[in-house]
Order: sequence, then structure tokens, then C-alpha cells
Amino acid sequence: MKNKLCKYLAAICITLLCLGFTALAETGPGMNLRYKQSGTGAGALTTSAKKEALYPLTAADVTVQDTDAEREALLRKSKTALLTDQIILVVDHNLTLWDKNADGSFTKQMDVYCGYGRNGMKPAAVRVEGDGTTPIGTFPILFAFGFGENPGTALTWRSISPDSYWSGEKASYNTWVESSKRIAGEHLSEYTICYKKALAIGFNQDPVVYGRGSAIFLHIKNPATWSSAGCVSVEESNMTALLAKCHDGVRMIIVPEQSDIASY
Repeated sequence: MKNKLCKYLAAICITLLCLGFTALAETGPGMNLRYKQSGTGAGALTTSAKKEALYPLTAADVTVQDTDAEREALLRKSKTALLTDQIILVVDHNLTLWDKNADGSFTKQMDVYCGYGRNGMKPAAVRVEGDGTTPIGTFPILFAFGFGENPGTALTWRSISPDSYWSGEKASYNTWVESSKRIAGEHLSEYTICYKKALAIGFNQDPVVYGRGSAIFLHIKNPATWSSAGCVSVEESNMTALLAKCHDGVRMIIVPEQSDIASY
């Protein structure tokens, strides 16, 4: 009888020990135990809260959320928001795409790394041709362009031909020109990688000032570097995704600091 009792108690102890390990496995190290509740009463967790309990937000996650909220608030109050329902925002090396909602707020649709001018950024009104800077300001996107047919974007699309130039001539400065003879400016067909898919940024357009700068685009990055002569660049996969999300009327804000958004 004594032996049976000992065996019974041993079995109970083993069972309790296994249950203890199971509980630890479900909880895991570092879990915030104050969220471990159940039931449907006032103390019960929602689905999102349960997810946060299992996967607590890191400091980096909180920082990103705070930054997004700050940028959204600045965009909503910006002058650019009165002109469009879609904004491509460049803050230093970060490019995001925002769509306006019916209530005037904005929702972020993309968030990627980008490159820009080798000599940094400069206010649009003072930069000059060849200074290697990216213009700061707010600009319309004129159209999308590249090699071949429209890849599926809702933006107006222009196909590059062997005669396509972005003119550096005074009479047609900073415009797309088709010419069978070589002219000053960029011969677009020579840029088979960077201009495979691109957006024409409406810098120095109204009015056009000769010598202030031309051919400022958002294009696919040079495989060798993130720096450019003044354009903004992204990876090809990100350019493809951006084209798929953008439509005519989209505008672009380019600033070095987040606080500068309010100025545009």
C-alpha cells in the first residue's frame, strides 16, 4: 500500500513539473506578464493587444511609429497637401509615399531608402547647373518615362526613343526634346539602367531659368553609387512599386530635415 502511494505521489509531481515547463514555453523569456489575461470580461485582451503581448514593441518600432505620426501631422498642415491627394516625401535618405484620406489625413504606402546629390541638398531658388545638389522644395511630378511601353502605372508615361533628349539648349532648356541631331543636354537613351523607369520632377519649370538646373529626376540608382548629379534615386524594385502606386497629380517634397516639411 505504501509503495502504491509513493508511485501515485511521484506521478502527480511529474505531471505538475511538465505543466510548469509547458507554461514557461508559452510565455517565453521577456514576455510582459501583465498582459497575460483571458476571458471576455473587462480585463480581457483584444486580438491586437494579445499580439502585442506575444510580440512586444521594440524601441525601434516605437520610434518609427512616432516619426510617422509626426510626419503625417506635418504633411496634413503643409501647403502641398492643399494641392494634391498623393505626396512623395523625401527627408534626407528616406523616401515615403503618402495617400490622402477623405478626412484630410494621410496614410503611408511606401517607405524606402533613397540617394540624392553628391553635394547634398540646396534650396531650389539658389542651386545652379552642375553643382551636384538636389533641389529642396515642393514639385509636381510631370510624368513617368523609361524604355518600352507603360509598365502599368496610372501616371502619364513617355517612352524613350533613340532621339530623346532632356535639353540643355537655351531655347528649349529643361524640356524633353526629340531630335535626330545631337543637342546639348542628356541623351536619355544612353542611360539604360538609371532611366529604365523614372519620374520627371517639375523643378525649374514655371518659369524656366536657364542655368539653374535641368534633368532632375527620380530614377533607378546607379549600381556603383547612391550619389547623383542632383537626382533622387531608389532601387529598381522600389521604383517599380512606386510606379504601380502613383497617379497623375502626385507631388514631391524634398527636404533635408523633418521639421522642414512645414515650409512646403
